[in-house]
Amino acid sequence: MTDDVIDIYDEQMNLIGTAPKSQAHREGLWHKAFRCWIIRPSVDGKCKVWMQLRSKNKQLYPNLLATSAAGHLKSGEENRDGIREIEEELGLKISKDKLVKLFTAKRVYRSEHMIDNEFTPTYLCEISKDFSELPLSSDEVDGIFEFDLEDLINLFNHKIDKIFSSGLVKTTDGKKELKTGYFWRKDFVPHDDDYYQKVFLTIKRYSEGALSS
Repeated sequence: MTDDVIDIYDEQMNLIGTAPKSQAHREGLWHKAFRCWIIRPSVDGKCKVWMQLRSKNKQLYPNLLATSAAGHLKSGEENRDGIREIEEELGLKISKDKLVKLFTAKRVYRSEHMIDNEFTPTYLCEISKDFSELPLSSDEVDGIFEFDLEDLINLFNHKIDKIFSSGLVKTTDGKKELKTGYFWRKDFVPHDDDYYQKVFLTIKRYSEGALSS
């Protein structure tokens, strides 16, 4: 995997230099990672949210559900340049003017292998495509699942313990198949519940017309 050079910041998000991504994770240097949540309005008026199933071969959080598309910003890139991740991971080409800014979060993750200090400019993108149209050609993603927004809100508010979803997954022979089933909070990349609540409640505000680009 390429060790991209990324911009490095202080804790107030002031640019102070550059470093290889591996060094940033080894030393806990602050950097930026783009995130985009893809939503789709359904025919019954509900808001659907896409979440990717991370590859079983990923070192971090394999086989867990994550943001629709995400990735580190390379040195010199602006926040919205991270839109390339949507095409790289999902095979979906989207123009920057389709992005709606939600917020920028601050994320700290520690393990025995890495210290991940990130600023995460977080966006929303509304599309009309069905997930069945995605090629799922990236080695980083093993599937895509579509969830009802209200179900996600209730799950991370601990009002319910599981939610139902349908999606598209890769098979062992390299093909794709539709899959349905229930998911629990343990099936999602771990974040504080407050983070997921903030994301999904902000998406709800957008779907109700209270948030614009």
